[in-house]
Amino acid sequence: MTPIRPTWKSPMRGLPQWRSTRSLLTLLCLLGARDSFAQMLDVDALLVEASAVPGQGTVRLSGGGGGQTVSTDPAQGEASIAGSVLWVPFKGFGGDVGAYYQAGRSGPSARVRYQFLSQGSAGIDLTLGARYKSEGFSGPGSGEVEALLALGRSFGQLDLILNLVWGWEVNGPGQDAEIKALVGWRFTDNVRLGLEVRAQTEVHDEDGWKGPQMIATDLRAGPTLFWRVSRPLSFQVLVGVGKPVNVNGAGLLALGSFALDL
Repeated sequence: MTPIRPTWKSPMRGLPQWRSTRSLLTLLCLLGARDSFAQMLDVDALLVEASAVPGQGTVRLSGGGGGQTVSTDPAQGEASIAGSVLWVPFKGFGGDVGAYYQAGRSGPSARVRYQFLSQGSAGIDLTLGARYKSEGFSGPGSGEVEALLALGRSFGQLDLILNLVWGWEVNGPGQDAEIKALVGWRFTDNVRLGLEVRAQTEVHDEDGWKGPQMIATDLRAGPTLFWRVSRPLSFQVLVGVGKPVNVNGAGLLALGSFALDL
């Protein structure tokens, strides 16, 4: 009679299947993380433009405003308000139209953007855009056309965005350069704290090319909060400092905005 031997299964049996399952879960988590950072990098910040374009079919209403004190004697203030409607008719391409009011000047604006690279496939967001503003940097009555290069990337919970902008005065010699940057830390998928910086200066006028001059440079910077109340609605707030053109000192800057996807 052959003795019955107890069967023993190695605890390593099924390990390949377990590893496959773990790999699948990891991939899903990474995809989820990509969705979370994409949901923040495709929303314009208060000083910085988004490095990604929202998903195809998105219709987004945006609005905001704020105030800035001017360091003069006596102290004065400037107020601004703006709103726009964005539509993404096909993947990677978006256009928006809007209107703005700032320091007694107002007018329409229009922008188109196309995202050539995305972090999900190329490791970085790269978007090129163009904008028309009826009031340019050179002063009242000078329309302007701008070219935009926006780069962005998330490293875990860290978000980085860089904007390079060049503007041409319509029917005039004025040209200006602008650099904008955002560094933010996402505490959750709905909350991000960061710092935004923007500097814009005229580099060409009727007298020709000229180097950056502090008196002719508009500077803005400050800590910022991004809060997604729900999936389609988000708010942003910035409280910092600003130095307008032709002013030597800086004053208090406060801005706020919302974005609603329909």
